[in-house]
Amino acid sequence: MRLPVLLVASLLAALTPALSAQQSVPSDGQWMIERADRSGKVQLNVRYGEGRHSSNWGRDVPLSDLVGLSRADMGGSGTTVHFKIVRSAGTLDCEGWFRNGEGSGHFTYQPNPDFVAQLAKRGIKAPTEWEQFELTMAGVGLDLVDELKRQGYDTPTASQLARMGTHGADLEYARDIGARGYKFKDSESLVRMRDHGVDPEFIASLESAGYKNLGAEDLVRVRDHGVDGDYIADMKSLGYAPANPEELVEARDHGVDPSYVRSLKEAGYDSLSLGDLRRARDHGVTRQFIDRVKHRGYGNPSLNEVIRLRDRGLD
Repeated sequence: MRLPVLLVASLLAALTPALSAQQSVPSDGQWMIERADRSGKVQLNVRYGEGRHSSNWGRDVPLSDLVGLSRADMGGSGTTVHFKIVRSAGTLDCEGWFRNGEGSGHFTYQPNPDFVAQLAKRGIKAPTEWEQFELTMAGVGLDLVDELKRQGYDTPTASQLARMGTHGADLEYARDIGARGYKFKDSESLVRMRDHGVDPEFIASLESAGYKNLGAEDLVRVRDHGVDGDYIADMKSLGYAPANPEELVEARDHGVDPSYVRSLKEAGYDSLSLGDLRRARDHGVTRQFIDRVKHRGYGNPSLNEVIRLRDRGLD
């Protein structure tokens, strides 16, 4: 379960350039709440701004995050409500109404000046008003700052903290990654990994296949190229478990997947290296082509002979 926040990372990160440049902090906005599929959660959406400078994003959050709102309030018929969403960096004071589990209303935003003072005590310069708003919406608190220090990260700036929050590299993510033994010097490594879908489950799948202590860029590259736990396990079962996962990345890039390997094994080529498989794939060698070659009376040609025939256009 990711940070009890309001924000879908990708949407807030994609605010329009005009809004980003303007960095206009809203004093108020709209909220909407619906029932979520998961128990104990509600679907919270927040809107602020006008026209092309408006933003609309949301997330499933625990009902307990909405201080002063109960399930009884949500189940009413036209019930007036007043609740708060309290974050370290600021608070959203919400008013509105509910009917049969769905509600809407308005909020006002109040930054927390003590948060700025606490950042200063930790060696972090005061955030801009916009950054503090982002930190509020992303639910980034001092606990993330303290966790990064505990793990040996460089002290982040307020801007870097806001970037972590808007990209979903939150406290839980930092803890989960750290618990698996992956600790980096800069927070940007966590952001990049999060952006590319490197999560604890993915890391666990690599570790179970014997690939441990990879660098941040290695993790991102492996993830981006589709070398996941299933691919690694399938290739290992076929006899391919290189010490360096980069060899699997190259094989994957060239279209060498388990089904292709099996097809060549069934055709009698069961001792090929990953380099041989890549070359065969690049030259369009398939099980069907090998069968045609044999049918034409070529017996049991070597892979080099099959590739030569393929390149000469034998059909």
